[in-house]
Amino acid sequence: MKERLIQLLDLEQLSPSKFADIIGVQRSSISHVISGRNKPSFDFLQKTLKAFPGLNATWLMLGEGTMYEQMGRNVSGNLFDSPATPEEPSQEHISTSEEGHADSEAVETPITNEPEPEKVLESPTPVQLTETSLQEETLKEIATGGTMRIVQVMVIYEDDTFKALLPSH
Repeated sequence: MKERLIQLLDLEQLSPSKFADIIGVQRSSISHVISGRNKPSFDFLQKTLKAFPGLNATWLMLGEGTMYEQMGRNVSGNLFDSPATPEEPSQEHISTSEEGHADSEAVETPITNEPEPEKVLESPTPVQLTETSLQEETLKEIATGGTMRIVQVMVIYEDDTFKALLPSH
């Protein structure tokens, strides 16, 4: 099960400490489960499944089936692999209510499946920006920050290493 927990952390791009904070357990318990020292308790599994409602419990406990239950979720692990499509509610009406008012009533709003007309903005001439002009534009935006000063710039590399660049005074 520790392999599946590690796979979940990788896919959700979470550190063990962030995962512990999300599910509400001590950070050491995550470390012990990942290292194989301890097996996850029922409480640990329950909190994990509550924090990640789309997670397939059978997959987590037994390794059978898919990681996520069929909820329209892309489980490829890369945010930019395919465009996300919002799921439409299956109900014909959604009831909403205003809270905090003693005389408020529930309001029913019908859902229509008619597409909204697309607004198309046309540019008279195509704008082409080179990498150099984009960098220059970004530097101009940063430099004209008003009274704010740059304190630190973080450069994060694809191998998850980073450099902190501090301005010289």
